Amino acid sequence: MLEDPVNSSRTWKSGETCRISGSYRCQNCHLAGRELIREFEAGKIFPMCDSCPEKDVTWRLLKPAAAFKATA
Repeated sequence: MLEDPVNSSRTWKSGETCRISGSYRCQNCHLAGRELIREFEAGKIFPMCDSCPEKDVTWRLLKPAAAFKATA
């Protein structure tokens, strides 16, 4: 059985599956002097960036979503 490789660089490309829910920055925008930060949920597919002319962009995890503990 083949498993998806684990990404340790904290970056993913458009079309890849999000593994960690949290805040992500478009690296293409960042390098062009724009800041675009979006929230993604684990299991979703990373989209193309709405403000980039490039088709293939890199998303960098800035902050994982907080885990909530159930309290009684």
